[in-house]
Amino acid sequence: MSKPRYDWWPYAKGMIRRYPQLKQEYEELHRMSTTQKFTDEPRGSEMSRTLESVAIRELPHNKQREYEAVRRAIEETKKYKNGLDRLQVIKLVLWKRTHTLEGAALSMYFSDRTVVQWHGDFIRLVAEKYGLLD
Repeated sequence: MSKPRYDWWPYAKGMIRRYPQLKQEYEELHRMSTTQKFTDEPRGSEMSRTLESVAIRELPHNKQREYEAVRRAIEETKKYKNGLDRLQVIKLVLWKRTHTLEGAALSMYFSDRTVVQWHGDFIRLVAEKYGLLD
């Protein structure tokens, strides 16, 4: 029996792989500068708008949607009984890329089938959160 091919599957995996980089970019955009700016302008004009400028900065629209889809999938997965183990599989296989699915199963003492199922469930959840499974 062959596995069905979905056009969205590689895109969803790509979103998950890009998540650590997107998270870093997102956090850098929202980090407030603590260094003093030295200018000739009066203080009131720049100082009062610092917090506002941090609050309105966002990633480009598509990157923001990808980041939010993966973040929401992570939050939902954490609620599962074995959610931290599931996220560890994603971390080893897709983020660090140090293990294959079989290697992650061996290192975590789970069956290959279980780890493959968790991997697929997470990819489908990200695709759902992004809106690819409508």
